[in-house]
Amino acid sequence: MPRNIETETDFDDENAPPAWMDDARDAIFAEYEGDNAPPPILNLIDPAGWSGVAIPERSWKVKDYIPDRQATLLTGKGAAGKSLVSQQQATCIALGLPFLGVETVQTNALYITCEDDADELHRRQVAICANLGVDIGDLSGKLFLLSLQGEMGNELATFDHDGRMHIAPRYQQVQKACEDHEIGFAVLDNTAHLFTGNENDRHQVASFINLCNRLAIAIDGAVVIVGHPNKAGDSYSGSTAWENQVRSRLFMEIPVDDDGNCPDPDARVMRREKSNYAQRGGDLNFMWFKGSFVLPDAVPEDQKIDTAAIAKASRENDLFLVCLAKATAQKRAVSHVNGINYAPRIFAHMPQAKGVKEMDMRAAMERLLSLGKIELEANLWKGSNRHWKVGIKATDDVRQPPSENGGNACANPA
Repeated sequence: MPRNIETETDFDDENAPPAWMDDARDAIFAEYEGDNAPPPILNLIDPAGWSGVAIPERSWKVKDYIPDRQATLLTGKGAAGKSLVSQQQATCIALGLPFLGVETVQTNALYITCEDDADELHRRQVAICANLGVDIGDLSGKLFLLSLQGEMGNELATFDHDGRMHIAPRYQQVQKACEDHEIGFAVLDNTAHLFTGNENDRHQVASFINLCNRLAIAIDGAVVIVGHPNKAGDSYSGSTAWENQVRSRLFMEIPVDDDGNCPDPDARVMRREKSNYAQRGGDLNFMWFKGSFVLPDAVPEDQKIDTAAIAKASRENDLFLVCLAKATAQKRAVSHVNGINYAPRIFAHMPQAKGVKEMDMRAAMERLLSLGKIELEANLWKGSNRHWKVGIKATDDVRQPPSENGGNACANPA
């Protein structure tokens, strides 16, 4: 039956318009009014108002390293121990103890990790407390740990197709937890999980850093963001906005010598790569010891000697294998028997030995033999007479010889 438009639009009390029409009208007016509503007034500062007012002192959570009301970016190479040092920072701040000899300001602290489970946090915490000489019970109500390993939706913000940032539920959860527990220091570990934008997009990076600064302001404290360097060797990965947007950036690594080797694989250094509020540089040197980090003076002298000896032996082992690989490639058969083809003597005169002496090459040969890294009297290649040349050969355990800089003892620190 055809609709009677006149009847349907001629409303009276018994034939009132449906409720959805009122809702639609209100929504249109609300949208119209919102688009034309004046923006909030900017909070301009009149410097004259500071006349006669005492200059406020700058506040820090870790003196000269981690400023308040700012996000600090901590980067470092893999295996340097960024997560461990961050949990240790949080512990020291929670108790008001010096962090590796540097003054801290006590406040409740939160350490959040996306890569380690609760058991790993437990192991670290016991070692940290042991080296600090405190009982783990002293942290009650002061230090809070959170593992988000395996959780979905860890990003603090998302970005739409136009590059605009939208705060994610995880950020709201973190800020709420900080408010509920009066957190004044928070570590966000790490950017690979918490930042899901394009690390090369300056606008997105700037927006994310600003969001972390917002968290620092909201908790009236400090935030540390743990990041990673890139493969090219820079101390941070992605856009230069990571460097430009933060006011404080720390870099942590295992010190190496001029040849790229680690004299001591337990040694660490933290540098102020960028510091708008303190002098740049200021290297903080410390060491791994019994599961956490301590100042070098806290490590017993005999253990320092053992560590140095292990590093030296590891380098000599690597250089022996480098020389062996070079000799094999040149079809120079070497032997463990003291004679014209004696491997330690030949290797000590090769440029790949980096100055390692014959006696040290001999010790390296014995170590590698006991480790099963080399074998003696092995078939190497057939000569022109179709007979096998025999000599020292790297075993299958050595799948790729170390690089000619003597290997990288930093790759697997103690």
